[in-house]
Formats: sequence, structure tokens, C-alpha cells
Amino acid sequence: MALRDEEIRALAQIQRQLAVEDPRFVARLRRRRSLIRVPKRVLLAAALLVTYSVGLLGIIIGVTLSSAFFTAVGALVTAGFPVVVARRAWRSRRR
Repeated sequence: MALRDEEIRALAQIQRQLAVEDPRFVARLRRRRSLIRVPKRVLLAAALLVTYSVGLLGIIIGVTLSSAFFTAVGALVTAGFPVVVARRAWRSRRR
């Protein structure tokens, strides 16, 4: 749905007026690229869940194919990555 010329002019006038009244706000709006900010903990939890699922999938594939390699890799991924993340979190908390 296209805007009419008078609506475009009105919006431009509002933008100019806002830029004059509150330049810091306008600068913040220009800097912000994404409207959604995901906290680091949520991203970390999602990464742990995905990695754990991939590890379990590796174990299932290894057992299904009777492959010791896939089973071992799946077990290492399932157990290893959470240990690394927990260790890093523990170290950063102690600092």
C-alpha cells in the first residue's frame, strides 16, 4: 500500500522535527540493526541443546550402523561440549 505525497511529506516533516528535538534518540535508532536482542545465556543454552542433540544423533547412528567410530564421536560431543562450556563459565565466575 503506497503512501500519498502529502503523507510522505508529513512523515518527512515529523522525521526532521524529531531529529531537531532529540538527536540522541535518532542516532540510537540508526545504530540499532536488529529489533530483537537475544541474551548471551539464551544463545549459549540453545547451542548446548543443539550440540547435545547432535551428539545423541551420532550415538544413535553409531549404534544403528554398529559403528564404534560414530558412537564414540557422538559420546564425546554429547559429554565433551557441555563440560567445556561449564568449565569456561566456572572460570569466568571466579574472576
